[in-house]
Amino acid sequence: MRHRMPSVVNPEKRPLRLETIAGASQRKKQSQRVWHRLLASVCSFVLFIIVISIPNIEEDQNAVSTSEGVVGPPSFVTVVLPSVVNPEKRPLRLETISKTWGKASHAVYVVHDDNEYPEGALIEDGHTTFPQVSLVPETIKFDDGVPRLEYVIRTIHNTIDPDFAFFVNDHTFVLPNHLHQFLKLLDCSKDLYVGHALKGEKETAFNSGASGYVLSRTTMSRLIKEWDKPGSKCQSANVSKWLQGNPGLLTAKCFQEVMGVQLVDTRDKEDSSHKFHAYGLVRTITGNVDQWYLNKHQQLDRIFGIDERYHHMPQKGALCCSKDTISFHYVEAAENIAFWNILQKVKQQPDSISDEQIKKTMRQDWPQRPEIGAYAHPLPASQSPVWNDMIKVIRRISSGVTS
Repeated sequence: MRHRMPSVVNPEKRPLRLETIAGASQRKKQSQRVWHRLLASVCSFVLFIIVISIPNIEEDQNAVSTSEGVVGPPSFVTVVLPSVVNPEKRPLRLETISKTWGKASHAVYVVHDDNEYPEGALIEDGHTTFPQVSLVPETIKFDDGVPRLEYVIRTIHNTIDPDFAFFVNDHTFVLPNHLHQFLKLLDCSKDLYVGHALKGEKETAFNSGASGYVLSRTTMSRLIKEWDKPGSKCQSANVSKWLQGNPGLLTAKCFQEVMGVQLVDTRDKEDSSHKFHAYGLVRTITGNVDQWYLNKHQQLDRIFGIDERYHHMPQKGALCCSKDTISFHYVEAAENIAFWNILQKVKQQPDSISDEQIKKTMRQDWPQRPEIGAYAHPLPASQSPVWNDMIKVIRRISSGVTS
């Protein structure tokens, strides 16, 4: 320890000097205490902000199942284009969708006549509830698929401006919770064109419009800019008559050959089962689908790499469908209601409802021909072994509906 020696200069003023030094030391300690308290307060405030900013995972997951529909990031809409099958029954299908998956999937009905769904508010009005309506101009007719799709993408991007848009038609059945969870894993700042990939031997690979495909905000923005370029190969006026009548193929060709946006293998990573289905529940499980559809899977090894197990082909039975299944197709209004109701019932009481009760409920409520339409198949006979797979799939995908 060091000791200070008394100064020999002005010894009579030494007490005053010592008092001054002591006061300065005390003031320094007080100042240090003030700064310490201030720093502690700042640190506590910053810690508080960090804690309240951490998302509650349980609340986020529960938010998907609210009665008013899916909430929270990411923002998205499901664009419901007109189906070319049974167009006269479209108003009934739209009304039914509004009672099942439409609200939670943020459905936007694309209509040529506001009588198709008179209850819907126009998307230009800025409402936050769904379904909403996008009314196509009179200059675009029902068969004008390419101009209609261009108009719809422009309108959706310029009015709602969602992170993602899921494009389906009014025969599609959507599982909102699974769609929401799927989109949460994606980045809207990057190009995206995803769904159920198909490819003919000589044609451009594309995603099935029946099972639906997703576009990101970035891809929609780039596509609109490409449409506005004179002479672009993405414009319908600059392509063959055949492509002019196939909006899905035209945009797929634009994405891959002009914009460099490639398809993605969206199958389940665990078992290679599909999430987007171009047929209804029964045909998807039994595998009784059209041959042309199967043929368009044979070329997928060329773009996704060799799948030595399945070669990207759809599977039958319980292996048909991912637990995170997002969509089915060829679902008429009555089947939509029955399908939604049994999934809700199983979701609400997964442990107490027996396999026999699931089967009984489906056999009581599921519609028959002609209500199911020409492209759907009826439920299997009571003693059919298909029921084992049917019930497994129902249980497996029931988490996809809202409560």
